[in-house]
Amino acid sequence: MRRQFTVGILKEENERERRAPLTPADAAWLIERGIKVEVVSDPKRIFTDAQYRKTGATVVKKVNRADLLVGIKAPDPQNVIAGKIYMIFSHAIKGQKDNIHLLKEMIRKNVTLIDYEKIKDNRGKRIVYFGRYAGICGIVDSLHIYGKKMRSKKVPTPFTSLKPSWKYADLEDLKNGVSKTAELIDRKGINKKVSPFIIGIMGRGNVSSGVQEVLGLMNAVEIHPRDMKRFIKSKNHKNTEIYYIVFYREEKIRSKAGKKFYFEEYLEYPGKFESNMDKYLAQLNMLVNAGYWDKHYPRMITRRMIRDLYAQKGFRLELISDISCDIEGAVEITSKTTTQKKPSYTYEPVKDRYKDGCQKKGITIFAIDNLPTELPADSSAYFSDLIREYVYQIAAHGARNVTEHIALPREIRMATVVQDCSLTDEYKYLKEYII
Repeated sequence: MRRQFTVGILKEENERERRAPLTPADAAWLIERGIKVEVVSDPKRIFTDAQYRKTGATVVKKVNRADLLVGIKAPDPQNVIAGKIYMIFSHAIKGQKDNIHLLKEMIRKNVTLIDYEKIKDNRGKRIVYFGRYAGICGIVDSLHIYGKKMRSKKVPTPFTSLKPSWKYADLEDLKNGVSKTAELIDRKGINKKVSPFIIGIMGRGNVSSGVQEVLGLMNAVEIHPRDMKRFIKSKNHKNTEIYYIVFYREEKIRSKAGKKFYFEEYLEYPGKFESNMDKYLAQLNMLVNAGYWDKHYPRMITRRMIRDLYAQKGFRLELISDISCDIEGAVEITSKTTTQKKPSYTYEPVKDRYKDGCQKKGITIFAIDNLPTELPADSSAYFSDLIREYVYQIAAHGARNVTEHIALPREIRMATVVQDCSLTDEYKYLKEYII
C-alpha cells in the first residue's frame, strides 16, 4: 500500500508576497480526510501560524517531512529541495529567461514540477488561476493612477476618490469604494476634456473578467470597436458614463496582405499578421492589456505605433495598464514591472525615453506583476478552493510518477512539466531553453 504524502505549505520568498496557496480552512479540510499538513512559518503571510496550528497542522521553520510542496511563486533555484513534488507557478513554461534556471535545477535534483498555469480542462481553458483578482486590483489601481495623472494636468476626475487596491481592507471594502466612485460619476460626471471616457481591453480570459466585474459595478457601457469612431462623432455619449471595449482577435489583428482574418491561419502562420490596434488606440483614454502573448505572435502595441499616433492631433491615450506584465511583449513599451510603492512610469514618445512616476507628457504605464497579493485574504481563499481537491488527490495516492498514475486527474498529469530528471513529453519544447 502506498504511503500518503504529507502536504507542505511553502514560505513565499518574495518579500511582497502575502498570499497562501492553501488557507487554514482548507488545511483543516485536508486533515479531516487523513492528510497531514506541514506549514513553513512565514510572518508576512496573511494567515498566522496560530491559525494553522488550530487546524491540526504542524508549523515548522523549514520543510521537514512534507513530500508535496505547495506554493505560489517560484522559489530561488538554489533553495529547491531534491526529490520533492512542487505545485507552483514556475513562470518558465514560455522559456522565460529569468526562470529557466529553475527548470534546470528541478531536472538535476529529480524534482516533479506541476505548474498551475497548465492545469486546464478538455477545451484548454485554465482551471487554476488568480486572474480574476489581478483584473480587479489592476483596473482599480489603474483608474486611481489615471485620476492622479489628470489632476497633475489640472483636469479633475472622479477617479481620485479611488484608493489603490492594497489600501482597502478586503474585496467587499474595495467594491464599496468602487460603488461610491460610481455614485460620484453619476452625480457630477466626468470632465468634458476627457469625455467620452473609453477603456480598451485586450484579452477575454479571467483577468479581463475581473476588469469587467469592476466596470460593471461602475455601470460602464460596452461599445463595439467598429462603432467607436462613429460613437465619438455622434455626440450621443454622456459624461456620466464610462465606456469600454473588449477587443476580439479579429479586431486586434490583421493580415499583412490585406486578406480576411482566419484564426486557424494565424495560429499556424503568425508571421503573416500584424497588430490592428493602431486603428483604435488614439481614441482610448486607457488601454488594459489582459491577454496572453508569447514571442511567436506579433506585438499588439509597438514603440513605432505609439510614436506615430502620439504625433497626431486628437491623441487621447494617457495610460496603459499592462496587467499581463510581459516585458517588451504584447506592449513593447512595457520596459519593466512596477511595485506598490512605485506603481508607474511614463514613456515619452517624442524623446523615446522613460521617467518614473506619472508625468504630464507621455504614456503612463502601470505594470505590477503580483496584483492579487493586494487583496491577499480574498485571493488566497479563492485560489485555495480551486486547488484543494487536486492537492488531496496527489497526497492521497502518494504517487511520484504523476504522469503515469491514471487514477490522478488528467489535468494534473498534463500539467506535470518535470518528472524523473527530465521534461515530460508535453514540454519537450523547452529543451532549447535549458541546453
